[in-house]
Amino acid sequence: PTIAPFRATYRFGWERVGAGGATVEVTRGSAPDQLRVVAKGGPNSLIRKLWNYQALYVGESSDDGGVPSWFRIDEEVAKGDLLSEAVFGADSVLACHRFVSEPKPWTFTRLPGVTDLFAAMLFVRSQPLRNGDRLRLTVFPDQNPYLVDLTVSGRDTLSILGKKTPAIRFIVRIRTIESRGPNAGRLAPHRKFRSGRVWMSDDARRLPLRAEVDVFIGSVFAELAKVSPEF
Repeated sequence: PTIAPFRATYRFGWERVGAGGATVEVTRGSAPDQLRVVAKGGPNSLIRKLWNYQALYVGESSDDGGVPSWFRIDEEVAKGDLLSEAVFGADSVLACHRFVSEPKPWTFTRLPGVTDLFAAMLFVRSQPLRNGDRLRLTVFPDQNPYLVDLTVSGRDTLSILGKKTPAIRFIVRIRTIESRGPNAGRLAPHRKFRSGRVWMSDDARRLPLRAEVDVFIGSVFAELAKVSPEF
């Protein structure tokens, strides 16, 4: 079923140390078959001394992850304010990533099945997700496209919000898709991503519960800390 509106808080960590968090709110969008997401977050005060970053993500997609869809990301970094915008059609994306004070042209890229991160998540939750199922997605999360391979590797029971929660476990593999220059269309290893695991609630809501990612700085995680309505 279509996901019902909800509001959630996620906590972030690095090597088991609390590092920040984000709020995510999903509501009905500007059309009857559209969903809207607003996510805002960044590091906590301690980590912000080392890495000053805040982000606001707003986007819309059809409730099954289909096109058209769009997103806008406002980011605060040490060098200034960044703005990323993208509009998705059938097998294409029109996007621009720039500092707000910087004039920069939009780029049009054709890629089979390309979608944004929110739409990709909606599409994944709409699938049967039997153990052993594999999904391949072309995802454009901010300024570059990636080929994402998801494998449903099994079922677990997680302790979330003080409750035992059945969960679907995914193994994640990510590769960069070269979209410009002489190597356009070729795949390359992701420079920072090593491996990843994601858990989604094994119920009709299918909400993201936890993610663990091994990157160049070590192991980082995100975990559901609060949700309304509750499970």
